[in-house]
Order: sequence, then structure tokens, then C-alpha cells
Amino acid sequence: SPLLSRHNLHTSSALQMASSSSTSTSWPELQTASELTAVGNALTLDAQLRKTGYGSPHVSNTLRLFDKPATYKPLITLYRDEAGWCPYCEKTIMLIEEKKIPCYVSVVPMRSYGDKPAEFLKLVPNGLLPALVIEDEVTGAKKTITESQVIMEILDGMHPVSEGYVAMLPDRGDEDGWQRTQVLARLEREL
Repeated sequence: SPLLSRHNLHTSSALQMASSSSTSTSWPELQTASELTAVGNALTLDAQLRKTGYGSPHVSNTLRLFDKPATYKPLITLYRDEAGWCPYCEKTIMLIEEKKIPCYVSVVPMRSYGDKPAEFLKLVPNGLLPALVIEDEVTGAKKTITESQVIMEILDGMHPVSEGYVAMLPDRGDEDGWQRTQVLARLEREL
């Protein structure tokens, strides 16, 4: 059939082009070629921005500054999984992104991907993720918190609407709102 002939022609041309190259292309050559495309250039620029604390959300971000100046030093460090698969880490980072909370982000492998670094285990002996370290602005003392729901409540309280942050949880006096939040949190655990 004509359709099959065109498919075979296209396939054999692609295979011929792939096998006719006398030298293999290196990763740096491929990167340079990709940066010449509009999409490749945009991705490269965003990766550069992310290294400075700005740019789009990404699992490899290590600093989030949002609208803070480049000289700003966050007092919060979130430890999350390096693969971006932990749902508890994901919901925590989504709250940080939505509220635009400046923070450092440090990635740690989940147990199934290898041993956790000794430095992390000194902070969190049981190795649970996510973990949040909050540094006191005055004394420099650090406090480590685990359990995603507790982390989210602390972050929401530390970054109130009165300071220009988006509210993510009900007001403390909103009993109905907190009851609904607890129902949804239990549903999440059941799933």
C-alpha cells in the first residue's frame, strides 16, 4: 500500500541517517545544538535563573527567592526527596511555591534509592522526609520539624496574609474550616 511504502521509506531514511554518521555526537554538542532552538534556549535560560533562586518550580531547585533580592538569605531549609516522587514532600513544596516562601531546598534520596547522607541523619535520625529546618534570626539556633502537615501549618503561620502571603489554611478561629481540613488530611492518609 502507498501508506506502508511511505512509512518504510521514512523509517529506512531515518535509520540510514542515524547509521551514516562516522562520529558519534557528544553530549556537549547535543546541548549546544539544542540551545540553538527556541525551546532549548528557553530551558537553558530558565535553568540559569533557577540556579540564582528565581525561575520556574523544578525538582532540582536548591534556592527559592521569588520576589526577594538576590542577597536575601532564607532562614528556612526544606529537605525533600531528590526524585520528586514523595507526595508529602510535593504537597509541602507546593505550599512553598504557592505562598512564595523564600527557602533553601536540599534533596535527599528516599531509602529505596540509597543511603541518606550522615549530615541529614544528624538532623533527622529516623530519616523521614520532608524535614524543615528553621533558623532563628536572632540567635541562629536551628529547629528541625518533620511531618508534612505540621510543616505546612508552621509555614502558613509564619507567613501570614498580613505580610502579603496567600492564606493556605483556615484562620485559627474557623472551626468549620479546620474540621474540613482535618477530614481532607485523613482522606489523604487513607488514599
